[in-house]
Amino acid sequence: MKRLDLAEVVLTLKASDVEDVAAFRWLEPPDARGLERALTLLTDLGALDSVGSITPLGRRMLAFPAHPRYARMLLAAHELGCVRPVALIAALTQGRNLLRRAEGKQMQEDRESLLGENAESDFFTLMRAHRFAEQRNFNPQACRPLGINAIAAREAAALTDQFLRIAKDEDLNIESGNVTDEALQRCVLAGFPDMVAMRLDSGTLRCALVHARRGVLARESVVSTPLLVASEVREVEIRGEVETLLTLATAIREEWLRELFPDGFAETAEVYFDATLRRVLAKRQTRFRDLVLHAEQSDKVPAEQAAALLAREVEAGTCPLKNWDNAVDQWILRLNQLANWYPEFELPKIGDDDRRMLVEQICLGATSYKDIKERQVWPTVKSWLSPAQQDLLEKYAPERIELPNGRKAKITYDTKAAPTIATRIQDLYGVDTEIRIGGNRVPVVIQVLAPNHRPIQITSNLATFWKDSYPKIKQELQRKYPRHEWR
Repeated sequence: MKRLDLAEVVLTLKASDVEDVAAFRWLEPPDARGLERALTLLTDLGALDSVGSITPLGRRMLAFPAHPRYARMLLAAHELGCVRPVALIAALTQGRNLLRRAEGKQMQEDRESLLGENAESDFFTLMRAHRFAEQRNFNPQACRPLGINAIAAREAAALTDQFLRIAKDEDLNIESGNVTDEALQRCVLAGFPDMVAMRLDSGTLRCALVHARRGVLARESVVSTPLLVASEVREVEIRGEVETLLTLATAIREEWLRELFPDGFAETAEVYFDATLRRVLAKRQTRFRDLVLHAEQSDKVPAEQAAALLAREVEAGTCPLKNWDNAVDQWILRLNQLANWYPEFELPKIGDDDRRMLVEQICLGATSYKDIKERQVWPTVKSWLSPAQQDLLEKYAPERIELPNGRKAKITYDTKAAPTIATRIQDLYGVDTEIRIGGNRVPVVIQVLAPNHRPIQITSNLATFWKDSYPKIKQELQRKYPRHEWR
C-alpha cells in the first residue's frame, strides 16, 4: 500500500461511489502524495472529471483487469484497429529492459542494419527487436550480438498474450490490419498524457513536462521532435546531480492532444515588464494543462496595463522619473500637512494609492522606460488640486518664506516633524519672534547656521536664542569670521 501505484484501486473506489478516497477507512492508509498522484493520473486519463467523479470512460476502463494506463491504451487501440501491437507496447513498458546499451561500434551498426532507425518512437525499435527475438525462438545466443535480452523478450511475449486475452474478454477487436505508426503513437499518448513533454530548445535534451516538472531525454532515444510523450520516468545521478531521465519516448502532435484532451488546452495572454529591455511586453501562450506549447511575444499591449507596470517599476526605483524630484515629494507633503492643519479646507490628500495613480497617469501611452524617463511631472501632479486649492496651498503651506533681508528660505516639510528652515545667523537679524506658517497656526523650527553653513543651534524661539545663546556664539564666531556682519 505504501509503494504501489494506487490508480487502479482509486478508480475502483470511485466506481463504488466513494467520493473522498482520502477519508476512506483504509486498513492501512496510503501515502497522501501517492493518493494525490493517482487522482491526478486518473483525471489526466479522462477516467475522472474535474470534480473527481468517475466518467463513463472511467467505468469502461475499470472493466479491464489491468492498470488504467493500459486499459486506456487498449480502448484507444480498439478504435484505431491496432490492439495487437499496442498490447506488445504495453508489455514492453513492464519488466526488465529489452535492449541494453550498445557495446561498441559494431553492435551499434548491426542494430541499425537489422532493427532499422525510426525517429517517431523508441517503442518501434523495441518492437523490431522483439520480433527479431521471436523469429529466433528467443534464443539468447542469436540475440546477444544485438544486445537483446532474450529472457525479457520472452516475458514481454507472455505479457502481450495476457493483454490480448483481456482485450478479447472485453470484446475488443484483436485482429490488426494495416496498422500505421500514427495509430500506435496516438495510443501511447492516450495511456501517458501525464508524461507529455516539450523540449526546451533544439540544442538540448532538457524537457519541460506537464505538472510543472523538468526532465532530460535519454541520449539513446531516437525521438528528435520537440513534442513527445515519455512512457518511463526515473531519477538517475548524472555528474553528481540527480536528474529525471525520460525514456521510451514517442513523438506526438499537438492536433492529437487537442482531439484526445480538448479540455486540457488554454490560451493565455500575459503582460509583463522585461527588466533587461526595460519595456512592457505581451506574451501569448498556448498551454496543454500547465505545459507551454507556444509562446509569442509582442510590444502591442493595452495602454492601461503598460502604464500600471511601468508605474510599479517607477515606485520600485528601477525606472526613476527624472523630473519627479524632491520638490514634487515636498509638494505632496505640503498638501497632506495642510489638509491635517485645516480639515475645513477639505483638501484631497495624496496617499500611496493616489501617488501610484498619478504615476500611472504620467506613464499612460508609454511602453518603455525610454518613453517616460524625461516626461513632465508637474502638470499631472498639480492637476490633483483645483486652481483655488493650489492658491490655498501656496498661501498656508508655502515652499519658501521671506526673511527680513529679502532672502527666501526653503521650508522642509516632514510627516513626523514640524516644518523646518535652515539659514545663517545674518539672515535672521531683525527677527525676534517665532516664524509661523499655516495662517499663523504652525511654528517653524529654525536651524541656525554659522557663516560656513554648519548648524550651531536649532530653535523655534528666536527671542530666547538672541537673549541666551547668541552672545556666547557671537564671541566665538566673530573671531573666526571677522568680515561678516555681527550685531
